[in-house]
Amino acid sequence: MRAGRSGDGPSRRMATNRRSAEEAQDTMNVIVLHGSARKGGDTDTLAEHFVRGLGGEEKHAVTHFRPIEMEIAHCRGEECMGCSAGKGCVVQDDMQAVYPVFRDADIVVMATPMFWGYMTSQLKTLFDRFEAVVSPTYFGNKDFVLLIGYRHYYGSMVEWLDRICEGFGSRSHALLCQTFDPETGQDVPITETPERLEEAFDLGLRIADASTAS
Repeated sequence: MRAGRSGDGPSRRMATNRRSAEEAQDTMNVIVLHGSARKGGDTDTLAEHFVRGLGGEEKHAVTHFRPIEMEIAHCRGEECMGCSAGKGCVVQDDMQAVYPVFRDADIVVMATPMFWGYMTSQLKTLFDRFEAVVSPTYFGNKDFVLLIGYRHYYGSMVEWLDRICEGFGSRSHALLCQTFDPETGQDVPITETPERLEEAFDLGLRIADASTAS
């Protein structure tokens, strides 16, 4: 990695961008869905920098959900279909806390590593339960943000989110971070690639700016 001039690296640019983010006055509702079972790992760190770019948790209403710590049953699908009667999900568990936050969110963040080419099973179980509320009320006019840590492949999640956003008139954003070096066969912690953390911060800043301008 090339060394920058003293005082002219990602930290200084992020500090400058942070001041710009703090100038935004609009408060947004943000939901962060953490797919990792490990707190403080690569994708959690990306989410942290993204929220800072938005302006920080002191400015916006940011709610975090960690499926690994929650009681969330699998969607029963056609075995149940109670939601088709318009009564919402008939399964009463921790998803009941997620639904209203998701509905009211301006920004939906999915921060997850990828296992076998897709989101983690914990996050997939949570997202499957949104089958009960599929509608423009819940999915329309939002910014959906993917913060992905991957080893070899990421396309399935990006294509999936693009289809959802196109169908409901929402906006899709993705930051794709390869946390593995195929040449050495070694994992690369996200903290060793500060430029990716800066990209996460800048993505938050751009979305905040777009919200303020609209």
